[in-house]
Amino acid sequence: MVIQLSGMRNPFRHILALLLLIAATSLSASAQSNQFRDSQAHIGVGLGLFTYHGPIDLLKPRGVSNFVREHDPAIVFLGSFPLKKDLFFFRGMALFTNISTKDGRKLVGTGQNEFLTSHIFMFETQVVMTLRRGSKSRIMPYIFTGFGATTAGLFNRDTRNNVDLPGRGVPGPERSVYHLPVGIGVDVAFNGCWSAFAEASYRWDLNYVWRNEKDYDPHNTSLVMAGIRGCIRTTPQATPPPAPIPPPLAVPGYDPPLPRTPRVCTLIELNSVYFASNTIDLSKASREDLDENIEALRLNPTCCVSVIGYAENSDANIYALRLARQRADAIYNYYIGAGLRAERFTVESDIGPTVCPKGKDGKGCVENYKVATVPFDCSLLYR
Repeated sequence: MVIQLSGMRNPFRHILALLLLIAATSLSASAQSNQFRDSQAHIGVGLGLFTYHGPIDLLKPRGVSNFVREHDPAIVFLGSFPLKKDLFFFRGMALFTNISTKDGRKLVGTGQNEFLTSHIFMFETQVVMTLRRGSKSRIMPYIFTGFGATTAGLFNRDTRNNVDLPGRGVPGPERSVYHLPVGIGVDVAFNGCWSAFAEASYRWDLNYVWRNEKDYDPHNTSLVMAGIRGCIRTTPQATPPPAPIPPPLAVPGYDPPLPRTPRVCTLIELNSVYFASNTIDLSKASREDLDENIEALRLNPTCCVSVIGYAENSDANIYALRLARQRADAIYNYYIGAGLRAERFTVESDIGPTVCPKGKDGKGCVENYKVATVPFDCSLLYR
């Protein structure tokens, strides 16, 4: 896909350039988090394509053929904070679209439709539910719904179309719509603070629920957008210096200090990696399992690991042991290449514990082709 900035309108060219600059800066940020996302408030900005699905002339009787889909670029601003960590979030959204009303005015002609001939503002409150654990996944899909309102010509003082709610300056039903949004999206984290997102959503007109007009013809809208979001870091309040502690009283005798409570490894199990027969090549699924192990070991620095490679039990035991060692070395080198310290690892090899049933591809065969990563407390290495 080729993106050409020179053909876009000036405001959108500048905004897109700003989004690209933020993304490039966040990728090179020096302050990294142990988690992909910190669980705090976020703000974001995005660009999207807004589509109006409805009648060209709102005042024509219902059933008259005048349906149209009108597309316009949109600017979106978002803010969110967690309701339940890693699962539910509250999000507010403000949207501005229909910046140029030239195409809409051509469609309407002598008819009346503020949603095609005026600027459009949209305001929504949403509840977002993540489909994966938010702080532990680099790629986080999510769904959302909520309640919102769309207003056309918010600052338009022309009230000729306000036939249901008289009064100057008050947007009437021909200029305002309550709607129900439903959408799906995906968020890709750069680090603990910055991420990019893309989503698609559809909004149903709810005015027909309480409108009393027999010929009311509802219209719906949809939105496809992408953007950048960043966390709001709060500065901790300065605490007053503690009061000076008086010197201890001189007491005869010796009172030894209490021993410190040692930190112990709390990991019970890590992912094992399985190889094809007679190979030491790592598959894509194996690398993903190893990446999860690496993230867990970074969060638990008191844990050391035994890397144990297995090979198929056969008459050629020397070859099998050599293959098992090569598999264990491949996993060990992957861990070291990710930045983990070598002194946290021991490397072993063994013949597979299970003989495959004749004529069957039983589970025992899989155990003969694996490398196990077994966590234990590092204090055991120095006894």
